[in-house]
Amino acid sequence: MRWTPALTAIVTLLAPVSSTMVNVAMWAGDGAASNCVESSLRAIEYWNANYAGTYHINVITYASPSDWRTVLETGRDPYTGTHIDVIYVPGGYHPEWHWDPDWIDLLYHAQIDLGIGYVGICAGAYLHAGVTHRGAIGEDLVVDGVTAIDGNRGNGYVSVLIQQNPITPQSTWGKVYEYYYANGPGMAAEDGSVFISDNRWYKVCWLDGKEVRINVQGFGKYVELVSGWAMVLGWYNVKKGDKWEPRGRFVLLGVHPELTERTGAWKLLARALIWAAGYEPKETPTKKQGPSEQTPLVPVPPICSPRSRRACGRSPRATPSCQGT
Repeated sequence: MRWTPALTAIVTLLAPVSSTMVNVAMWAGDGAASNCVESSLRAIEYWNANYAGTYHINVITYASPSDWRTVLETGRDPYTGTHIDVIYVPGGYHPEWHWDPDWIDLLYHAQIDLGIGYVGICAGAYLHAGVTHRGAIGEDLVVDGVTAIDGNRGNGYVSVLIQQNPITPQSTWGKVYEYYYANGPGMAAEDGSVFISDNRWYKVCWLDGKEVRINVQGFGKYVELVSGWAMVLGWYNVKKGDKWEPRGRFVLLGVHPELTERTGAWKLLARALIWAAGYEPKETPTKKQGPSEQTPLVPVPPICSPRSRRACGRSPRATPSCQGT
C-alpha cells in the first residue's frame, strides 16, 4: 500500500513555495493499524492546510518490508530517491515482526549514521523502547535511553501533564490535556542512565564501535492509569574527538494524538515530526501559491475507519482495539 506517484506529486505541488519540506517515511504495512494510519494522514493534512507556512510535511507510505529496509539503509525513497528526514511508525501491533530480522541494527544505522529522525506512537514507541515480544513489559532490546515500565491498560482517554519542551508551544507547559490511550507504554529511563533532573537524563554507551551519548527528556507525564512518561524525546550523539556530534532525534508517544478528537492534539503529531527532522516547530499560516494571501483555517473531515481486527484504539468513528504488547 504505497501512495501512487500521482498522489505524491499532488502533495508536493501543494506545498507553499517558501516552506521547508519535511519528508516522512511512514510504515503502513502489516502490524500498522488502518485507523492509526488514516488518522495520522488526517492530522498531517490538517497541518498542511493551515500551518505549513514554514514547514510542509510530505508523507510517503510503505507496506513492503524490502522497501522499508531500503529506506533504513539508504535514507532515501527507493523509487524517487527522495531524501527521508523522519521515520514514522504509527500504532498497531508489533509491526517489527514483519520487518527484516536485523531491523534493530538498521534502525541504529538510520538514526546514528544517517542522522534520520524517528517518531513512534504506541506500537512504534514500544519497539523503539525495545519491547519486541508479546506482553514483555520491561524487555529492552534497543539502546535508546528509554524503557517501558508499564502499559496494556486498556482503551480510553487519559490525562497527561505537559512539561517544558521544544515541541509543544509554551502555552501548553504546566497544563493537563486528555489524549486517547490504547494500551500504550509508560516509559522511564533505561538502566545505566544518569539523571540531570527529574525529567532529563542521558546514557553513554558503545554502539557499532562508536561511543554514543543519548540525551532524553520526558515531557508528558501520565496523571492517571499508567505509570511513567507518556511522551519522551531524545537524540543520539557520537563522540568526535572531545566533542559530541548530534545525530538522529526521536519522539516516543504512549498516547494517540492522531486519534484524539482535538486539533491541538493533531498539531502535536505534526510538531513532533518537524522536531524529529531537526527543526524548531513553527505554526506559520499556510500561504497560497502566488500572491501572499493567507489560507483560511481549513477543517479536515473525520476519518471513518472500517472495522478491522488491527484497529488501534477507539474513537467515536473508529473500532477498537489496539492489543498493546
